[in-house]
Amino acid sequence: MDFKKYFADFPKPAVSFLKKSFFLFVLWKSVYILFLIPSEIPDAWVVKKIGSFTAQMLNVFYGEDTFEAKHTRRQKTYGKDQVWVTHSYVYKLGKRAVIGIYQACDGVELMVLTAGFILCFNGPVVLKFNYIIVGILGLFFLNVLRCSLLVIVNLEFPQHFQFAHKYLFNLMVYGFTFLLWVSFVNKVKPSFQGTKTKASDV
Repeated sequence: MDFKKYFADFPKPAVSFLKKSFFLFVLWKSVYILFLIPSEIPDAWVVKKIGSFTAQMLNVFYGEDTFEAKHTRRQKTYGKDQVWVTHSYVYKLGKRAVIGIYQACDGVELMVLTAGFILCFNGPVVLKFNYIIVGILGLFFLNVLRCSLLVIVNLEFPQHFQFAHKYLFNLMVYGFTFLLWVSFVNKVKPSFQGTKTKASDV
């Protein structure tokens, strides 16, 4: 197969989207692995906020001031390197840890993926900005809700915790992301199909 001829038949907007996606993915992974993971930017802040908001949401749900978040740092191995990773634990009555939250749970990479997908499409800058803000804030608070629901499952229905953790509540988060993307693509579909865009488009 002549791949050069094959890709030459691709619509130009599609080729542009793929090029931008590849470039942003490589750039993000390089910056994240080399600089952001060792410095915990923005992971440490996000992890602490998710832990604190989760404790507050649980206190509202149970109608008691019995949950609190405590933050700590532990070493974690990435390849051959040891790095410090911030953990946020939500405790009940100050003694029992009911959930632990750290880098892999904070949703930062999904937020970046959501924003990157939107940036790679042609479309008005203001529309992109609005969708990115809605996406990031929506994913953050959905993650707080997910963690809170996991605690409730852990306390009330512990036999279902693993299923809820691995599948049920992750589906909720990814479902939101997918619907956000579908909504955005439907908004910019004419420009993606090759119609002229406004001067403010990028």
